[in-house]
Amino acid sequence: SFVLVARPKTWPMLLLMNSCSSFSFPNQQYSLAKGSSFCLGLHTNQNNFIHCRDSILSTLFSKSNYFDTSDELEINELQENKRVQDAIEKFISTIRLSLNEESFLYFTLRGPPAPRLSRRKYPAKSGIDDEQRLNQEKFLAKRKEQLRGKFKKISGRLVSLRDGKKNDNKKRKKESSSGNESDGVSLHLQTTIKYHLATDMAQNWKVNECDEVELGLKRIFSSALGSSNKNDVGTDCAPSSEWGVIENARGESGIVDGEIVTSTGIYSLRLYPPSKAGLKLSKKKTDKVKQNNAQSTLSLSHDKAKNVQLSPSSPFFQKLGVSSLNGKPLVGMSSKLRQCQKFVEIVGKLVDNSSFIKSFKQISTSGAVQAPPTIRVIDMGCGRGYLTFSLHSYLCNNFLMPENEQKANCKPGLTVQTQGIDRRPKLIKEINGIADDLGGEFSSLRFIEGDIGNTDDALFGDDSGSDSIAKNTLDILIALHACDTATDDSIWFAIQNNADIIVTAPCCHHQLRPQIDRHSNKNPDHPLADILCHAIYRERSTETTTDAMRALLLEIAGYNTQVFEFIGGEHTAKNVMITATKMEAKLADDNERLKKKRKRLIELAHFYGVKKQKLAMLMGENLGWDNSVKLGIVNSMPPL
Repeated sequence: SFVLVARPKTWPMLLLMNSCSSFSFPNQQYSLAKGSSFCLGLHTNQNNFIHCRDSILSTLFSKSNYFDTSDELEINELQENKRVQDAIEKFISTIRLSLNEESFLYFTLRGPPAPRLSRRKYPAKSGIDDEQRLNQEKFLAKRKEQLRGKFKKISGRLVSLRDGKKNDNKKRKKESSSGNESDGVSLHLQTTIKYHLATDMAQNWKVNECDEVELGLKRIFSSALGSSNKNDVGTDCAPSSEWGVIENARGESGIVDGEIVTSTGIYSLRLYPPSKAGLKLSKKKTDKVKQNNAQSTLSLSHDKAKNVQLSPSSPFFQKLGVSSLNGKPLVGMSSKLRQCQKFVEIVGKLVDNSSFIKSFKQISTSGAVQAPPTIRVIDMGCGRGYLTFSLHSYLCNNFLMPENEQKANCKPGLTVQTQGIDRRPKLIKEINGIADDLGGEFSSLRFIEGDIGNTDDALFGDDSGSDSIAKNTLDILIALHACDTATDDSIWFAIQNNADIIVTAPCCHHQLRPQIDRHSNKNPDHPLADILCHAIYRERSTETTTDAMRALLLEIAGYNTQVFEFIGGEHTAKNVMITATKMEAKLADDNERLKKKRKRLIELAHFYGVKKQKLAMLMGENLGWDNSVKLGIVNSMPPL
């Protein structure tokens, strides 16, 4: 005998029994609807029992849309759950094994992807009904909202972190000065968890304590699988976003797939669909790749290596008191180090793009013998020489050919000569002593005492009237933060000596400020009256007008100019840089171009009421106040 039971909201379950109470089996057909309760029994001999059982089952369960045998469903579900759990255990054990063997590189786990509107099916400009597209967008928005708080991507990498208190600055300084940076530093597995429409989070697990790594991974999988029983994974603290643990709908998985990348191979994890869950070695790596990965795992650091032009641990940085032995900037010198790096990057590009360097490379390739070419640099108002040392070191490292290569190739190498000029004799003596102590490439770096724009022993010689290729030199003048009209003096010195590259960062624009103040007060109907009536805007207008006039005057002198911000305002308030490179002779002497530039200069001067400007006076350029009527210049805003 047997009893067939159909339970509400579940699948039918068949119970076979040895004996049963007497039941009657009416001679009529029975129909079952999904979710109904039904009980059927019969009492008969063994042969009739088998026949009746088969006929009843074939009749009741012929339509698979309503019912299926619970045995098959329960067995399949158990098998799928076992496959998922086995894959997770293999994933965790593989990570532990690779950490013990020091072959681990990183791991990645991916959750359900966010749905996107198909551009091919719903192009932006097409004849598709807007309502249909709108409905699809609403559906996608609803689906994205359902994913809120679920895992999007989980990644883990190895980092070196310092143990103990983070604010123990005294201990850090002692360790950095003594060079024992490795003390108190341990290896961690840093896991970054990204959620759908929620705030990301990170966790650090000590590698030496494998239980911590295993426990953290189990917590992640517990949260992803939506396990409500803490005994499933041995923890009750699964990581979740600010939206809490999001339960998965039936047939969904919080983690779809992932991978483990080691120096020995790549392991692929698959958790969805559960019937195909597993972990397998998807790709083996060659011996060469293994060696490269093994070398990369030796130097582990939490910070990303920066691509800089100069090494922060350079000896000259240490001598100048910018950085320590390990390359870290000293207290209050981070901005100065960043400023030096950015400065040499800008000047380096100007040198690379110069016709002098291009012709030198062509001559070096062809093998023609000539006198050794030279890059000559003058730093007007060098101060303590931070930028002077930085630029000299950069040019030597990038353009100076070692003597052994010169002898081997039988070619003259490019030489670098740098000169810093400042008025303070004590400072000049100090930084010359630093250059002498460094020796080597810094033997061609000298500092002399003198005034900006008025130095008899300047590096640029009598051949300054020729172009760079003819005189076989590339002349560079730099003047950063030369106060007020000292910037004009340095620019004029460069123009007089036909410098190829001019780099300035003006400072303290005092000459034009009284003139703009008087002009704004005398002209209440000025187009910028509502701006110039405020002192802060008059100060900024003065800086802008001064540098704009300098750029125009440099273009009149035959230079291509650029004005830009060369470093952030948090490092220095005077962060506007003017760069000028020599034009070709034909373009520089174009009368039509010069006429337009002079006209724009006069219009700019009249618009702000500027009657005197130091660089214009040195160059002999007329600002148009004596013959303004003949030039047709009026005291109003020029046409745009």
